[in-house]
Amino acid sequence: MAAVHTDNLTDDSNRSGPEGRGATFVFDVDDITYEYNRPTITGAEVMTLAGIAPSEGLIQILPDGTRKTVDPDDTIHLVPGVQFKRRPRFKRG
Repeated sequence: MAAVHTDNLTDDSNRSGPEGRGATFVFDVDDITYEYNRPTITGAEVMTLAGIAPSEGLIQILPDGTRKTVDPDDTIHLVPGVQFKRRPRFKRG
């Protein structure tokens, strides 16, 4: 069972509609589940929540299994099943 981390970077309790009170959006980073209170998040916010330095980088696992590099200023829509991974580091040797 994956751990669940919650973070409310902004207080949306005064908003109405699907983005307001009670709305929770979920995403996974390296098999750890995070909850977020808005439907969109930036790459920088994902990295901050997951403790990933921008120099390490982040990739998004797309529904078809392909991978996409996520830049800190990218905006990601949090849809069901969205997954991220720390960008793999390759060593010469």
